[in-house]
Amino acid sequence: MKGFRYYWLWLPVVWAMTILLITSIQLPERVTTNNEVGFVFVSEKHEHANKLLAAFVRTANQKGFIPIPTTSEDSRVLEKEKLDSLIERGVKAIFVTTLDETFIQSSLEKARDKGIPIIAIDRMIDHDSVLTSVVSDNVEIGRMAANHIAAKHTALDRPIRVVEVRGTAKVRSTIDRSLGLTEYDKAHDDLEVVASLTGNYDTFQAEIEMSRWLEEDIPFDAVFSHNDDNTFGVVRALESKRLNDKTIVSVDGVTEIYPLIHSGKVDATVVQSPNEMIEVGFKALEQHLSGKKISTHYYSSSYLYEGLGKD
Repeated sequence: MKGFRYYWLWLPVVWAMTILLITSIQLPERVTTNNEVGFVFVSEKHEHANKLLAAFVRTANQKGFIPIPTTSEDSRVLEKEKLDSLIERGVKAIFVTTLDETFIQSSLEKARDKGIPIIAIDRMIDHDSVLTSVVSDNVEIGRMAANHIAAKHTALDRPIRVVEVRGTAKVRSTIDRSLGLTEYDKAHDDLEVVASLTGNYDTFQAEIEMSRWLEEDIPFDAVFSHNDDNTFGVVRALESKRLNDKTIVSVDGVTEIYPLIHSGKVDATVVQSPNEMIEVGFKALEQHLSGKKISTHYYSSSYLYEGLGKD
């Protein structure tokens, strides 16, 4: 028994060696089986963003990834913090719908340096640290809106006066939708943009900006609203002034826009494809992970909806 009298002195040593052995086996396995994919999206208050979120979670699960979604709550600072957190977490990839690509540039570069691919969703990001962007062709959306407005006012013997209610400043979708409209304006004599307001993709702000502009009593014929949330505010502002004869073209295709189209309060909306955006994003990620070269951007489908029996 003398040989075992002080056996307890060896217990901490044995315990420490056991932990080291277990750790050395488990850590590499944890890294190689990491299938987490993050998604930083702008806000839960937008139906379009919620459609992207639902599609992201569903598609990630279907393809064997673990979805880690988080919202920036329409904050550039919080967006950068959420991106940095996912990068430090060591996720396999990050999907992002950005508010300001310039503000998050250092985060994008950090992800690139750590080998984490970034997939931009619903926003074009022209940066070499981004694997690909999956977006609607927002310049074409602006052109579609302009063409539709022009087709509704062919009887006018003067240029159609259009008010543009833009989205969030510096956001690529805002820039490109506006570009599509102004390109049409420059190329044709039948349309003139008489005002460009900032709705910020927000119903309340769009209503305030439109109401303030209406006080100036400047004549106009139509409104191109950059998304349906903007449009809800525009409709409220016009109704408060009893202006019911204006052509309104919107973008997104959220649930609440369709009753307004069917009742004639809104003329049309350009419907985007959030499910397709996410599906294409995951296909691009899978191709990248298998060593295949992919395009710097992909366009998802969109179409003009004018109402039942019209589209």
